[in-house]
Amino acid sequence: MIKVACIGDSITWGFTLLNPRRDSYPSLLQKMLGEAYEVRNFGYNDAAARFDADTPYVKKRVYARSLEWNPDIVLFMLGTNDTKHRNWDPEIFRRDYSALVDSYLQLPSHPRVILIAPIRIIMLISIPFLGLHADIMEDGVRPAIQQIASEKGLECVDLKDLFTDATYMVDGVHPQRAGAQMLAQAIYSSVKF
Repeated sequence: MIKVACIGDSITWGFTLLNPRRDSYPSLLQKMLGEAYEVRNFGYNDAAARFDADTPYVKKRVYARSLEWNPDIVLFMLGTNDTKHRNWDPEIFRRDYSALVDSYLQLPSHPRVILIAPIRIIMLISIPFLGLHADIMEDGVRPAIQQIASEKGLECVDLKDLFTDATYMVDGVHPQRAGAQMLAQAIYSSVKF
């Protein structure tokens, strides 16, 4: 059994989906991969990579559980909530994101760690929804993730062009059921399990 840990925030968890256990991207990925894999959802709503953010992933029980599980593959998608002004600092983001990635690289299972640059933040109105900023995602978070992947020699899946408008994300951030299916398919196709 190959263990796949999906690390992330509300996009991973399945926020806004009527049935996240059935329709979140990790659940859909499980169906695509079949019985030879066990995919677990370690998403946490509002989680950020930064250790002193308003909701730091590293301080949540789900983070400790993901490490204890000792996965073979880690799909690492954090950064969206780091775009909030109160959470954003380019150097601190790079430092803490890198340290989180290292915590998985150092596991006894020596997992294949794949960094995922998150989907776009689509601005539906002039006020940033949930305090998330599309410009920080594109000019700060996305390039930082790509650079960290390059420095560490890790695979990077960039989901920037998966959604170009809010058709599959009613709030401009969280994929609905069809969008979650597209997200799972994009990751499945990019990772080539």
